[in-house]
Amino acid sequence: MPSTCQVRVLGRFAVTVDGRPVPGDVWRNRRAADVVKLLAVAPDHRLHREQVMDRLWPDLPADAAGANLRKAVYYARRALGRADAVRCEGRLLTLWPGGVVDVDLDRFERAADAALASGDPDRCALVAAEYRGGLLVDDRYEGWVSEPHEKVEGRYVALLRAAGDWERLLELDETDEQAHRAVMRRHLAAGRRGEALRQFDRLRRTLRERIGVGPDAETVALYESALSQDAAEPPSPAQRAAVALANGLVAFGRRRLAEAERLARQARVLALDADLGHELGEASTLLALVAHARGTWHRLFREEFADAVRQPPRPEVYDAHLCLQEFYLYGAEGHDGAESFGRDLLAIASRAGSAGGRALAHLLLGEFALLSGRLDDAVDTLGESLAEAGRAGCVSAQSLALERRAEAETRRGDRAAARADLDRALPLARSSRIPSHLVIRVHGVRVLAAGTIGGALGAIREAERWLTEAPHVCDPCSIGFRIAAATACANAGSPSRAGPHLAEAERISGLWQGGPWTAALWEVRAELRRAQGHRTQASALFLEAAERFAAMRRPLEERRCRDAAASLTDP
Repeated sequence: MPSTCQVRVLGRFAVTVDGRPVPGDVWRNRRAADVVKLLAVAPDHRLHREQVMDRLWPDLPADAAGANLRKAVYYARRALGRADAVRCEGRLLTLWPGGVVDVDLDRFERAADAALASGDPDRCALVAAEYRGGLLVDDRYEGWVSEPHEKVEGRYVALLRAAGDWERLLELDETDEQAHRAVMRRHLAAGRRGEALRQFDRLRRTLRERIGVGPDAETVALYESALSQDAAEPPSPAQRAAVALANGLVAFGRRRLAEAERLARQARVLALDADLGHELGEASTLLALVAHARGTWHRLFREEFADAVRQPPRPEVYDAHLCLQEFYLYGAEGHDGAESFGRDLLAIASRAGSAGGRALAHLLLGEFALLSGRLDDAVDTLGESLAEAGRAGCVSAQSLALERRAEAETRRGDRAAARADLDRALPLARSSRIPSHLVIRVHGVRVLAAGTIGGALGAIREAERWLTEAPHVCDPCSIGFRIAAATACANAGSPSRAGPHLAEAERISGLWQGGPWTAALWEVRAELRRAQGHRTQASALFLEAAERFAAMRRPLEERRCRDAAASLTDP
């Protein structure tokens, strides 16, 4: 009877040979296990040597990668207990050529294709139930895993859609509007009108917090229909505000600014009358987006700020103002005018006796000092923001002030103080009302503050683990981490690992037309070229980044990029 090698790649990697599990500690060489994983997920369980070398050692010369491959194959054979466990024949590597290879991924794909072809929802549901949480979950951020992972995840999603398993689809992606609508319709068909309304509210909050948009017109229409169905009482103020806000975001997305403003003001009146803090914050955000599109942002934000500091503190409104300040500072126009604007806000808050307002104003002034390269001023002013936020009990503002102060401390070389601030910031970010915005920002500065290549890579791995577990993360707030991670990986001599983080940063930067993140992306590209040994290209890219940072009045970054370019052209 031929010998059997069973390989599990769905979920956590495991191997069994003739019924005997291969202990995890026998993989003394990590790349030995990676060779087996690669061959297990490859068609027919074979690959050319060059393909394996390119995927596992893309940043090494061919000779060095070849030596590493020979060592990895040797240790893989030892771990599996057979000299021919991985056969090298010509340029081809084959897994377990003299016996039977049983890979759970193969069985899943065959069953999924058959179920989808049958069109039977029950059969699709049975196959989907066999899926065990993703491909090689412990290797998710290895560059070579992304393509096969997306392929198998696509089959799984197709099975869930065919089965109508909308709840599990939403576990994968909370922003899936088709799934939310299907759940709403299911609740309505069963007479659970309240559940349908709550489902819409979950979608609306998720879209707003994660990607800054509202539900589409079809979903809003379904919600309005649900509100009118057999209602014992008329819609509540919160429900009416939700309709106004959702339709306002649809109008804003279609650039119907007058309609968006009208609906935002309608929601704002409802929120003020009914003391709805969350809806008030969302209405203020939508009004600010409209004003920004019209070029009247400063005036409207000042009015909103002045109104907020005269009212009893509302955490949701402060959180909305925090997000708007960050949008302003990192928008395409840069931070011009931020200092005088911040001082104006500070005067308004001081007259009103509002600690929360002073915290926001000092935060704006401290960030302006940081972006302008005045690091000592930034540390002092952000400290004032932190103190005022503590007095106001504003957790989000405390987290943001600590995170920004840690960046200033890192830039001036005090990494110990920065790490201490970040240790305080992380639990605050997690306990805030907006963890999907704040936690990833702290992780980004932790990469900057690490001080060593090993420390930076460790901070990246910790953030990557958190990203796989977090229900959702604000894309714009994550760009700082993506850029820091890509830069650290490039500096560690691993451009291939930097690539996925750079790709994510480039995708997210499309939310802005220009601005400092565009300049930062040029710098990351330069770091990658330098890591790959392309000195002339790297120098040109550093100079491009320097010019863009100069246009945004970011002197520290401009000088850093010019120095890097000069170091590459020096004899």
